[in-house]
Amino acid sequence: MKNIQIKITSLFAIVMMFSSCAKDEGPFVKIIPPVNDTVPDVQDSIPAPTEYGYTISFWTDVKPIFTGNCVMMCHNMEHPKLDLRPTVAYDQILTDGSSAPYVIPLAPATSNLYLHLTGEYELMPQGGPKLSQGKIDTVYTWIAQGAFDN
Repeated sequence: MKNIQIKITSLFAIVMMFSSCAKDEGPFVKIIPPVNDTVPDVQDSIPAPTEYGYTISFWTDVKPIFTGNCVMMCHNMEHPKLDLRPTVAYDQILTDGSSAPYVIPLAPATSNLYLHLTGEYELMPQGGPKLSQGKIDTVYTWIAQGAFDN
């Protein structure tokens, strides 16, 4: 009789382990992300960094982010540390800026540029709205792919 009780208890434990309800978020509950009801801009349509199926181009994808957000705010030729104008941005980020390199190719999570864009360090662009997640993901993925001047 004791063997039957042990088997029934074990079977019950296995059934409970693999069944679930939404409140306890067990193994069979699909988590649905919240709906973002803001109007996305073009960059917001870019998938998360791990989902990119193509190479991010510095000239086509990253530089326009700097031009539209960073250069207009303060990172222009008068900035004492980092000039992000299109003609000099790449060299400034990797070698010429006063605290260069601002990115560590293949290591975006430890790159100063990424840490500023996410607010881990002083949030950039300073005095403006935080960049959209799509733009931040673009920069992250560019760095993760090697931060090439392509």
